[in-house]
Amino acid sequence: MSGGIRIEPGALLAAGKRCEAAREALKPLLPDFEQNAAPADGCFGLLERGGKELEESYRGFHQELLGFTKDLAAKLDETAIGLRESAERLGGG
Repeated sequence: MSGGIRIEPGALLAAGKRCEAAREALKPLLPDFEQNAAPADGCFGLLERGGKELEESYRGFHQELLGFTKDLAAKLDETAIGLRESAERLGGG
């Protein structure tokens, strides 16, 4: 019986490239969402302004989604780097 698992460096590099591609697809959308969907006078992004409860709810939604998306882009960066470094340690980078 085998004592371990063999992960091919090429598989790690390929996964890292997919993380980089996902990050690259996400990053251009961040400024657009941050600016164009932000609460403004008279509306909340695409929603017509309503009561204070709606304003607070939308502001929270906008900030949470923006924070999540920025964090996701950063995590994709970190993951791509980690996969590339692991592949290099295994002799495939």
